[in-house]
Amino acid sequence: MTQTETRSNEAAVEPTACIICGGGTFRPAGISSGYRIFRCMTCGLHFVHPTPPLSEIAAIYEKYSSNKLYAAKAERKVLRAMKQIRRYRHLAPGTRFIDFGCNIGTAVEAATRLGLDAYGVDIDEESVGIARHDYPRGHYHAGAPESLPESWKDFDFAFMIEVVEHLPDPHAYLEAMKMRLKPGALLYLTTPDAGHWRVPRDFTKWHEVFPPQHLHYFTKDAMRRFLTGHGFEVIRFIWSTKSRLKVLARKL
Repeated sequence: MTQTETRSNEAAVEPTACIICGGGTFRPAGISSGYRIFRCMTCGLHFVHPTPPLSEIAAIYEKYSSNKLYAAKAERKVLRAMKQIRRYRHLAPGTRFIDFGCNIGTAVEAATRLGLDAYGVDIDEESVGIARHDYPRGHYHAGAPESLPESWKDFDFAFMIEVVEHLPDPHAYLEAMKMRLKPGALLYLTTPDAGHWRVPRDFTKWHEVFPPQHLHYFTKDAMRRFLTGHGFEVIRFIWSTKSRLKVLARKL
């Protein structure tokens, strides 16, 4: 059987249950780069189905790197992260900061400049290598959250910026992340907002739709269900003119 035939057979499989709300009613939202996208009619989650195999996702990332782009505007990203941290740090119970999906370390550097004890983790070893070189005052780890050192725990403030949409299994990732946070810890999470008024009627025309890099597209309802299901309380959603979902939550 050829790869094309395999993809065709997979495409014939319809989703049976939403991974966020458990709903069973879906509407096709289009096809992008050969990947079918569905919308859950209960919570609004849009998702690629079937989920591509991990080997296929990994192959895409081996050919795709935004590190040069990020490095070119690194200082602007540091300053923007400093602004965000200043705005919300009073809601965190302490000074231990961690960025899940830290990329080249700009948010870790921002937290360090503001006097926080700052850590960052990213699955991409190249990104972590740049972070260690460019921002050596921070602490970094290359790997999944499950592989973090035992001492990396009891964090007070976590960033998770533009990460969840990439994850084949967002539940496993959030559980691993949650285990590293102390009760009462603050989470600042951002992801593309599938329910935003700027999203085109033809969902596949939205600039955030480019599977298999992006696999899950949350709405506010889906995000609230996702976070509360993992023991977080949503403090508030932050209004944005861009099609961006920004949420503050607290670990219970």
